Amino acid sequence: MLNKLLALSREQRAVVVDAIDPTLVAQPWARKRLKRLKGKQGGFTLLELLVVVAIIAAIAGTATILLRDTDRQASAAAHVAMMDELMKGISTYQVLNDGMLPSNFDSLMRNATNSLVGAVSAGAADTDVINADLAASLTATTVPEEVATLLIDAGVKTVRVLDNAADPNLADGAGDCSAANIRTLITNKGNDVTAATIYRSSTAANGCGYDTSYTLDGTLATQVFQLWEEPARVNADTTKAAIATGQTQYLVALGIGPDTSLFNPEKRGAMTTVPVYRHVTKDEYNRFVALLNVDTEASEVRLQAIIDGAGDTKDEELGEWDGTRSTL
Repeated sequence: MLNKLLALSREQRAVVVDAIDPTLVAQPWARKRLKRLKGKQGGFTLLELLVVVAIIAAIAGTATILLRDTDRQASAAAHVAMMDELMKGISTYQVLNDGMLPSNFDSLMRNATNSLVGAVSAGAADTDVINADLAASLTATTVPEEVATLLIDAGVKTVRVLDNAADPNLADGAGDCSAANIRTLITNKGNDVTAATIYRSSTAANGCGYDTSYTLDGTLATQVFQLWEEPARVNADTTKAAIATGQTQYLVALGIGPDTSLFNPEKRGAMTTVPVYRHVTKDEYNRFVALLNVDTEASEVRLQAIIDGAGDTKDEELGEWDGTRSTL
């Protein structure tokens, strides 16, 4: 009888075993064997376990793909919100301060001496600190005197410039503000200098910058201002290398650092938090940038847009958030 039972398929045997009461089996050895068979009915075969493991692995793999880059997409969503807040914040500041824009933005330029007399390094973007993509979106094209005049009249009276001759690290050998050592200075854990404070005063030992008023002779204005080089956003007939004769609109790019008067609590409408852009490396400038449209024909300056520390617009950052554009 038991041999016939063992010859049945697993499913058939399970039905028969469940129907038999072991106490009715006379032979002790058969009763014991029957109890063991009953005990095996609730377990899994090796094949079943392998199938379950394979299913779990497939689900885990799918989840990994879906969750890949989630952190960066979340950061992109936060950056979009920061861009909106900066747009609203600057507009509110302007309304509450008699139409004046904030001042003391970061110039995104570098300088070799506090005197500012012919000392700019080729009038170029400070690529030793700024993200390469952002630097590629800037051009040091000569800024007409009329543009500087309108900026001053609009409230943008001073800017912050990096001083490559400063040494806020107390000469400890772990970097200084020179072009060759400034990134070492930022990453050195033995000081208070970071990518977020790099334009702050060198006398406070946490930056390499200082604020300066700019003259209207065309020389210094050229040194401290950067133009956003996207032709479509300035004038369709211009190129980044040359400003066409007769152009009336210029986009001036200025970093929104912690010393910008937008964050001065003594100013009406000042913001309380300085947004940080996190899709750059730890030794790169990580603030957002204001694009100010200087319209010489209308004789006005207006906030055109906010771009991030890598030179992306809000639409491009939205693409990183919804997955239609790579975050890498």
